[in-house]
Amino acid sequence: MKKLRALFHPIFVFIGVQIAWIILMIIWIYWYIRNVQNLRGIAQRFSTVLTEPDFSWVILAEGCFLMLLILAGVYMIFVYWNKQSRLNELHSNFVSSVSHELKSPLASLQLYLETIKYRDVSREETRDFVEMMLSDTERLSGLIDNILESSRTEFKNVPLHFERVNIGEFLEEILARYTRLFEERRCEAKFEMEECPILNIDKRAMRMVFNNLISNALRYSPIGSPITIKIHNERKSCHIDVIDRGFGLDRKDCKKIFKKFYRVRKKETQEIAGAGIGLFISQEIVKGHNGKISVRSDGAGMGSTFRITLPLPPVEPEIPK
Repeated sequence: MKKLRALFHPIFVFIGVQIAWIILMIIWIYWYIRNVQNLRGIAQRFSTVLTEPDFSWVILAEGCFLMLLILAGVYMIFVYWNKQSRLNELHSNFVSSVSHELKSPLASLQLYLETIKYRDVSREETRDFVEMMLSDTERLSGLIDNILESSRTEFKNVPLHFERVNIGEFLEEILARYTRLFEERRCEAKFEMEECPILNIDKRAMRMVFNNLISNALRYSPIGSPITIKIHNERKSCHIDVIDRGFGLDRKDCKKIFKKFYRVRKKETQEIAGAGIGLFISQEIVKGHNGKISVRSDGAGMGSTFRITLPLPPVEPEIPK
């Protein structure tokens, strides 16, 4: 029964329809040409006048053109159906991933709160529990921000409020918030900077971008794997690289990873939670800064390098005193 259902899969139905149309077209062309030749032979026997207006090839071309239009229509219907089917699957995976992402920190918060309520906990333990709960609430807040930002970027309504920011100090501030996570995963975070440029950015939006990149680097890397952030200038641009030594990416994934809801499917990443919208949002935010985000990887197990390229502000001329 399952094999019979598999035969009626839309892909097989589409292939069957295409083959049937092509065979029908060949038969129709053969039948048409043969009948035209027979009619022409009969006309030549009885009257030469009947053969003067020759519209046979025009009619044949019109028929072929109409059949090609039908084939094109069937193909377009299949393409749109396939696209909608993929969107439905991605949406289903997104709902499942978000549900898991929401349940994990909520369950953790409930556990810590119940422990504090029903047990005599020392002041040091209470402080540790509070820090863990704050970390979970930040995780929840980040996920909610990503979902809200995703719905706003859908309609290109991302308001950005630019201000001049020392990018080195800005990144050091972000890294400081990950100190506990770095310690838990025994991760050494390196920060390398050739210069310390001043950039025009929206701090809230760019904080979300770097949070996404650092969180991904931690999640998709083995415990004890280092993370490096590099800043260097090149002509009129500032390059910020987030480098990890994690599971790496295949070439096909490097092209798709910034699509909405897209997630890499590998054995190493199956159990890793994620909604598949962080990199999509990051790309939209960087575009809003007239910048570019890209990824480079040498393959599975070779780590990844995410590069953010932002324009340097024009140098203001010094006013002579």
